[in-house]
Amino acid sequence: MKRALPFLLALCACSLRDPRVGSPPCTSTAQCDRPSVCFLGECRGHSSALTLVAAEIRPANDSPLGVLQQPGIDLRTSVLNDFRLVPPLVDGGTVMQAPDVGTTAAPVAGALITFTDHAPGIPDRAQQITARTDNGGIFSSVRLPQGTWDVLVQPPAPLPPYRPATLSTAAPALSLTLPRVGSLTQFQAALLLSDGGPLPGAAVTAVNVTGETLSATTTALADGGFSLYLPPGTSSYALQVGPPSDLDGGTPFPAAALDPLPNYDNLLPTAPSISVTLPPTATLGGKVSDATGAPVAAAHVYARSDGMPWSLSRSTTTAADGTYALLLRAGNYVVEAAPAATADGSGPAVSGEIGISVTAAVTSLQLTCPNKVFGYGLIVSPGGSNVSANYQVTATRLADRLLTARTASSTPTNSSGLWHIIADPGRYRLEVVPPADSGLPRKIVQIELLPQTVPAEILLPLIVLSPPLTVGGTVHGAPPGGVDAPVANATVSFYALDANGHGILLGSSATDSKGLYKAILPDVAQPLAAVIGR
Repeated sequence: MKRALPFLLALCACSLRDPRVGSPPCTSTAQCDRPSVCFLGECRGHSSALTLVAAEIRPANDSPLGVLQQPGIDLRTSVLNDFRLVPPLVDGGTVMQAPDVGTTAAPVAGALITFTDHAPGIPDRAQQITARTDNGGIFSSVRLPQGTWDVLVQPPAPLPPYRPATLSTAAPALSLTLPRVGSLTQFQAALLLSDGGPLPGAAVTAVNVTGETLSATTTALADGGFSLYLPPGTSSYALQVGPPSDLDGGTPFPAAALDPLPNYDNLLPTAPSISVTLPPTATLGGKVSDATGAPVAAAHVYARSDGMPWSLSRSTTTAADGTYALLLRAGNYVVEAAPAATADGSGPAVSGEIGISVTAAVTSLQLTCPNKVFGYGLIVSPGGSNVSANYQVTATRLADRLLTARTASSTPTNSSGLWHIIADPGRYRLEVVPPADSGLPRKIVQIELLPQTVPAEILLPLIVLSPPLTVGGTVHGAPPGGVDAPVANATVSFYALDANGHGILLGSSATDSKGLYKAILPDVAQPLAAVIGR
């Protein structure tokens, strides 16, 4: 039976008011009622529903000007906002090692330097720039937009990472000197199994209470022994122990009897011998089938530990008869099967997460992949009329504990405003992008598609596009040694923050030859969520 459950409104940071309507024509701001302004031939008032937003302005790749992120733009005050770009800091530097004896510092070759925006205007869009030193300890010029930057220097092992003071582009200090080797805190210990035997081949890293690395990663020797160098004066730290990064999840472990080796987080180094409890190995196996009971070949099967004092993730692919086997450690897991994608988006869907306790030497788990969800829906304009053709709809299944985000198969709207989707069950982020000449903003909603017991196309909730809010202004800036002038071909993007602090793209525009931009934003709160039932 086709039906649509009511929308569930999601929390958001923007307040909801009456939509803004009307844009009288004008040639100057004097013709507009205050506080409206004249922009591109229309009197533009402030936003009536969309409040604080952030903007990111990116000049063309060959521009001598830097990227700008500007938070806290209040569209209730004005929709006219100008942005001034400034040249970035373009400079190189050195990484040297302070000597234990004498006064001559030695160059550090192969060090990786990472600059991270200390106070990004959009929290999850922090800019990050990297460089690496040559044999003389020199790293070439980096382009740092004006502001403050956190600096991380990762020299070759066994030296620990170095974090100098926050760098300001107003007074840059790019001659970086690592502390003397003799001043470093050294820790030596041995990794032992609970029965007293060694744990060779394990990767060991020291971290602080926030999980920030304090040492380079080292590998335990045949007798379990290892040595770490930490920053000077380090007194409080913990160890993370696990398999080498290139061996996690498949490649045979150096000591086959220890494969697979889980990751052990926050083992306090309180003794020269650190005991690690390693659960016995156990095989999880079974068969992946579709809704009719037919085997599903080439499906990926993922397992991840759940609620254990260690973490372990493994994956495999089913054979032609749908069977699979995963070598794990005894414990609790969540498991999920994901069939291979098909060109038309059909075929069986992902199984969903299934919890299981793996205790016996061989534990069986049969996985069933249900039918895909087939749906159709209608998109209407702010006034309630059906939209026309070629409104693009992107449907992205949000990541769960085992699967990363997956894109569903969806169609653009037809001439009646109808669109269709073939998708796995799960929670989706839908993004509707109108044609450029429509004058309407993009729309973002969330829906949850539940498994369908009957393989029939279901009706999805109505998607109503938001009232448009036209924002505009100019982008200008002065290159080094030049005069202030309009910036052409810059991209101006506006973001709102969701309840989790993630940036949601509301709309963007490129500047013309006069530095002018005009972006269409949704003049409503964001976002909207719905649940689609059986």
